[in-house]
Amino acid sequence: MLVEDLSEQRGVIESALANLKLQTDTQACRDMSQRLSQTRTQRTILQDKTQESLQQLSRRLQGARNRVDSSKAQREEKSHAQVMRDLLHEQQGCVEQVASQEQRQRELQQEIAALEKQLEEVDENVEAQGMPDEQVLKLQTLRGLGVEPLANAQTGLVEKARVWTANSASVVSVRGRPEPAHQLAAKLWDLC
Repeated sequence: MLVEDLSEQRGVIESALANLKLQTDTQACRDMSQRLSQTRTQRTILQDKTQESLQQLSRRLQGARNRVDSSKAQREEKSHAQVMRDLLHEQQGCVEQVASQEQRQRELQQEIAALEKQLEEVDENVEAQGMPDEQVLKLQTLRGLGVEPLANAQTGLVEKARVWTANSASVVSVRGRPEPAHQLAAKLWDLC
């Protein structure tokens, strides 16, 4: 008689353990963590590209300054008239360079703004994807309290709940039609 009781209890425990769904929660956490990691990597890549563009612009400006400095030394050796012609030509070249650099800077600022907007959208998508829906939160809360809802395979309605306590595992049945939440909660509380 005792052996039969023990084997029956063992069967109940094994079936209860088989129904645990901790692996799906763990996989969802892993997937979420992986998406966050990918987003961080994308953000770092975008920041690196922006930084590289800014450094290239800085190098171009430094090169223009160096050319201006070297042309100053050459101007001192030439005659005044030649210097005036060169200055006029250089001024026109500088105006064109400044205009092109300003245009390039505007383009870079637009690119940076677009990249920042994309980054914000990626962040929003990650936040939206990372937020579990209400049903998942309810299931997590119930599992944290030691209660696992059991749905009927045919109807899809929750008709039973498995309650885990320190000393036992019990199944509470909702007879006939689903009971109001406070009555089911009272039954679950009594079992604990």
